[in-house]
Amino acid sequence: MTLPRYQEIADELLAEIGGGRFSVGSMLPTEIDLCERFGVSRFTVREALRQLHEKGILTRRRGSGTVVQNLHPNTAYVRSIGTLDELLQYPPEMRLIVMGRDEIQADAEQAKLLECRINRKWLRFSGVRSIEPEGYRISWTEIFVIPKYRGVSSGIGADPRPVYEQIVSRYKENIQNVKVEIFATRIEKAVAEPLGVEVGSPGMTIIRRYYGKDGKMFEVSLSTHPEGRYTYALELTRET
Repeated sequence: MTLPRYQEIADELLAEIGGGRFSVGSMLPTEIDLCERFGVSRFTVREALRQLHEKGILTRRRGSGTVVQNLHPNTAYVRSIGTLDELLQYPPEMRLIVMGRDEIQADAEQAKLLECRINRKWLRFSGVRSIEPEGYRISWTEIFVIPKYRGVSSGIGADPRPVYEQIVSRYKENIQNVKVEIFATRIEKAVAEPLGVEVGSPGMTIIRRYYGKDGKMFEVSLSTHPEGRYTYALELTRET
């Protein structure tokens, strides 16, 4: 199975560090230089560097660059949390390729996901998210929107903005609350094929529920990420 491009870059940099090309305390090339060297986007380079940062190989200092901290990985798990917008949005290099559009009547399982009564109608858009220009797929995504906002249908997959932003812009909706769930999962058969992974392999599921000015939910997105395809780094800052 082909590794994600960022993982290949991380492995190559790790080999060079272990081989002595970059010693402890030395600076790695800039993100722009690495983009040019490997012919990839800045997002891909950042993911590669994040992999090495989480293994304790690198330290990343704002304004100073990336410094080699250790020659070998450690077992430390690093976690950081950014802004709400960063948690809700995907990077601009990521594209949603819509592979299915339909209108459903929620069955019992869907009603639980959508927090609605059974048989309530929803618009459903399903497909994969891929990193451009590399084109490797990082998640299977299903987006559910209430029929009231069907006017955004043509923009989903074509408009680079998140669906909730399109709804806010077109219908003057106000987001009052967003609930996010992140949990480990196993990749199901219907998802495994478009993502090119084995059925039952490890994955991560993220559910986002968006509530509007009336307190009612108007959008739900469910994304399933195979292991090693996507990393969430969250950074908490204490208020004083």
